[in-house]
Amino acid sequence: MSQTQRIADSYRAATVKGAWYGPSLAELLAQISPEVATTRPVPGSHSILELLQHLLLWNERIRKTSDSNSLPPWEPEKDWAEPPIAWNELVSRWSQSRERLEERIRNFPIEDLTKQVPGRNYNYETLFQGVVEHTIYHSGQIAMVFNILQSRSL
Repeated sequence: MSQTQRIADSYRAATVKGAWYGPSLAELLAQISPEVATTRPVPGSHSILELLQHLLLWNERIRKTSDSNSLPPWEPEKDWAEPPIAWNELVSRWSQSRERLEERIRNFPIEDLTKQVPGRNYNYETLFQGVVEHTIYHSGQIAMVFNILQSRSL
């Protein structure tokens, strides 16, 4: 199995099914209502909707990165400033984006994994491994927020 296949399989496990640590992101999202998705667990924190929208933003940035399209700089104030997308539409858009990003990783030329990502000081292998880690990180946040909000409704 090639390195791109391994990374794509890890991304699929984290996002669709088969994560070794618990439910995948899609499995978590299937349990979340629009009302819960937009509720902040504490003032000033991110809602589940905001966390998923952030993942969508970065999926698309990474998917579109190429020799002619640099990865935009990380600007935290802009990452969280996007107007909210309605929950059901957001879940649908994230799912489509997730599929396209997995396909890009799976079909990425192995010989290009060591190429530097335009706009960054690391290579594509690091970028693709990073998107798996980024997804797992925010999935954990989503699970924690969901659990907090569920415990309040008991």
